Amino acid sequence: MIHRFAVSNYHSVREEVVLDLRIPGTAPDLPRFRPSRARSDVRLPTVAVLMGPNGSGKTTLLRALTAMARVASSPMQSEEANAIKLIMPFAAEPTFGQPTQFRLEVEADWLAPGETQLFRYELAVGRSASDPSRSVFRYESLSHFPRGRARRVFEREGAGEPIRVAGEMSDALGLGSNGRLPAIREDASVIGTLALLQIPVATRIAEWLKDVGMSSNLVFTERWTPPTESVVGALRRNPALSSWARKQLESSDLGIRGIRVKDEIPAEEGARQPVLFDHRAPVAPLPLQMESGGTQRLFHLIPQLYIALDSGVPAVLDEIDADLHVDIVGDMLAWFQSRETNPRNAQLLVTSHNVGLLDDLEKEELFIVEKTRDGATRVHGAQDVRGLRRDVRLYPKYRAGVLGGVPKIG
Repeated sequence: MIHRFAVSNYHSVREEVVLDLRIPGTAPDLPRFRPSRARSDVRLPTVAVLMGPNGSGKTTLLRALTAMARVASSPMQSEEANAIKLIMPFAAEPTFGQPTQFRLEVEADWLAPGETQLFRYELAVGRSASDPSRSVFRYESLSHFPRGRARRVFEREGAGEPIRVAGEMSDALGLGSNGRLPAIREDASVIGTLALLQIPVATRIAEWLKDVGMSSNLVFTERWTPPTESVVGALRRNPALSSWARKQLESSDLGIRGIRVKDEIPAEEGARQPVLFDHRAPVAPLPLQMESGGTQRLFHLIPQLYIALDSGVPAVLDEIDADLHVDIVGDMLAWFQSRETNPRNAQLLVTSHNVGLLDDLEKEELFIVEKTRDGATRVHGAQDVRGLRRDVRLYPKYRAGVLGGVPKIG
């Protein structure tokens, strides 16, 4: 589970912005709050909703998390060879030449399966000193906290520099007594490169990072929707996903009574269609493109949510409420809040403009993103608002401006 994420000098984010998900000890022990498996004094939410005006930086903050995950997990020798070039700094003279920096604190069992620890991954990407048109890794490190104090796993201080590895980590990284890695390509990550070499620790980290990307609709500067053929293929390969997806789609649309994918569709009914929806009313089976926008969105979204719930990785979704009724989105939040449907403690991090969701949230699950008059993005949790009692509804407090983040026109 993610404890904290920070980013600075990235697209519309100038100064460092920190999303701190840790819940204060004064909060009640609710089922939706999960105790950290790495820190006995920490609890974490399984849902984090970012709200605020357009242009405040909500999407940029989540995009930074997924961009970091994609760059860190790639050896830069695949289809993502140009990924690092899309890490763009804040577009201003003082900051454009400075590196973009990311910091992620997350608990995982990367070093030894079944033994959860707190990790801190730090990454800085900037321009090459010899060729300002090229982006390179300026800093990269991974630390863990076996007894509450940071211990380095590896550290790389600059492009072309050797990678220092802690002595006790040498064997874990397959280095024997060497304790040192040669320089890795300046546009390649340490994690991605070691994973390419099939080092087990790095492979586990890279797979977690890749799953974060697969459970998101954000790809660098674009919003991404899984291709219909990919969703159909996933439904055909995974019976558990198929059963769960059908149940959710049929319950969300009162008109749908069945879903059929390739190999289930007779030729006379349109075998060229990858998926058909049967309806309760006397209506012929309809292909996906003739269904409502909400049904289409849900069809493409459900596999990403399933991946997160099944594997325990975070799902990171921009504008989760687009095309969907607020009650359906509320159900999605409930999947992650419930211990029964989310036994692996997966987290759901989303942006939303639908204030109707506020009544489904505790104050520890709501984060307000605003932009100051001088253009700096700021984030605070509703739990940080002084005097906000738990027994009041968040919706009227937000509308009244008590929580901040209310858009103004004119």
